Amino acid sequence: MKIKDVMSAPIVEVTPFTPIRDVARHMDYYGVGCVIVTDGREITGIVTDRDLALRVLGRELEADGPISAVMTRDPVIVRPDDDLDVAFETLRRHALRRLPVVDSGTVVGMVTLDDLLLHSHQMTADLLKPVISEISEPQHPRDRE
Repeated sequence: MKIKDVMSAPIVEVTPFTPIRDVARHMDYYGVGCVIVTDGREITGIVTDRDLALRVLGRELEADGPISAVMTRDPVIVRPDDDLDVAFETLRRHALRRLPVVDSGTVVGMVTLDDLLLHSHQMTADLLKPVISEISEPQHPRDRE
């Protein structure tokens, strides 16, 4: 299975000059934990709710400053046609929870640890359904009466 099959889209984008306060409002309004920073087309950074807590509140920065002051530059990315194993390994290797999905320089979605866990649980449930059906049915013809 490919990353494009489990990723979320569309993503929330802002420019590097967007005030930090506005980014927090976007996260709240859209119910997301991260925002992609782009220069109009290409990704320049990523900001998570954790970044806002640690880099803004923790350092007592002004919320009117540009998001570029606290964003993570050059984020780790994956591609939509990468196998899910690539996303699992990338998240594990870099100790991340979210990965922008980029196609030809443009962000097309986001794959999160939650997305991958939900997919994994669904696959397990799908595998177990026939087994559960078989063991819950009587095995002898006499027992069915």
